[in-house]
Amino acid sequence: MLARLGSAQRAFLTTALLAMAAGQVQSCGGDGSGPQEASNGGTVGVVSGGTSPVSTGGNVAAGGSLALGGDSATGGSVGAGGVSTGGNATAGAPTTGGTEAAGGSVTSAGSPQTGGSATASTGGVAVGGSSSGQYIVAMVQSTKAQATDITQDDVKALVTDAVTQAGGLDFIQDGQTVVLKPNLVTPYVACWGAGTALSTTVNGVTTDWRVTRAVADLVRAKNPSGKILVMEGSNRNTTTAFSLLGYTAANFGTSVDEFIPLEGDSCANHGAAYQTGLVQKPALGGKLYWVNKRYFEADVLISIGALKTHGQAGVTGCVKNLGIGATPNTQYSVSTSAADCSRNMSQSGAASYIDHSLAGLGQFVHDFYSVRPADFAIMDGLQGLQNGPCTANAPASDKMNMRLILASRNAVALDTVEALVMGCDPKKVPYLTKLETDGLGTTDTDRITVVGKQVADVKKEFSGPAAVCN
Repeated sequence: MLARLGSAQRAFLTTALLAMAAGQVQSCGGDGSGPQEASNGGTVGVVSGGTSPVSTGGNVAAGGSLALGGDSATGGSVGAGGVSTGGNATAGAPTTGGTEAAGGSVTSAGSPQTGGSATASTGGVAVGGSSSGQYIVAMVQSTKAQATDITQDDVKALVTDAVTQAGGLDFIQDGQTVVLKPNLVTPYVACWGAGTALSTTVNGVTTDWRVTRAVADLVRAKNPSGKILVMEGSNRNTTTAFSLLGYTAANFGTSVDEFIPLEGDSCANHGAAYQTGLVQKPALGGKLYWVNKRYFEADVLISIGALKTHGQAGVTGCVKNLGIGATPNTQYSVSTSAADCSRNMSQSGAASYIDHSLAGLGQFVHDFYSVRPADFAIMDGLQGLQNGPCTANAPASDKMNMRLILASRNAVALDTVEALVMGCDPKKVPYLTKLETDGLGTTDTDRITVVGKQVADVKKEFSGPAAVCN
């Protein structure tokens, strides 16, 4: 067609087609400020004299190709499933290997999730990474001498600094539902038993409520009319854990709308009769897992973990915080105690037992995390704990006085940096390497850019399982 037009008409039509293609590519993968990767694995270039990305050898919006400087006969075609309004090709899936649901995220296997932010599938931009395949992990440290000296204002400043350096929360939109998932494994010093309550701040075992409050404030600033939910499943009654650990309306004000225990009303509720409010969703690999419906359907999920080693998993951070800490105890425990909600750590004969070997627990954490990956990860490293996950009357020397906050768009990358800070090998943590294989993050330090404090600046040798640490 272009061959039959005058030179001025061909130039006008070519310019218009380029502008249309650039607009569609922007709507699928970038803000027009720099090069982006194509949604179907193709390369992306930049229009001469401008900043809008267009395809120079790949696909435009997973549809027809468009060549720079050519016409439809010699340079490429627009059509045959080419550019459509809204950025999706009329023929072909928007990402290699799967489909994308409106408002959902696409995992590395290509299956859509309800809720959450859009992430890339296999062949595209890595989940939580940049178009170059790099992941950013921010790490900041207080100048105070002791973790116990850190004030609430200090915590807010540290969290704000780390989140900003990690890319910020501009992806959160007003009106969304945002779930904050802290680690409140136990409210007690004795860990698996009642008795003396842990300190509400810098105890090293649980996420300091001031860190979660600082995150909630940042989210509320982006989301003034939306819902902010704190959801957790402690090994004790979580309502009690919320109260004893400072997760109260008095401490959070209007920054949080609800504090939701994942076990429901009682730790003694188990089995099919208590599946109301739960849904079964597939992990990567297809196995179905029970998950809280409101948790799964949240628009944004933020994991707020605690920096510590773990006797069975090697390290525990922002991935494991979701991979086992978000399991509904109604389905993953058989305890009949009104106080004990433990996830069958010692109940090896139970049908719902979660294997707590290094490999077995790693597989479970991988699976459950992949059902609903984090959209952002923040780590409370104010105190840090070796020989975790609980103190269990351990000596004070197990508290490591780290005075750190870490943040990243990718929880696997963040936990990799956490492991290195503690002198552990992230490549020996099964759930991290399995998630890396599935494209949900990386343990490759060449693909992680640490901003702020560097690992060498803050590293301490933590005691942990010999198979992973030291």
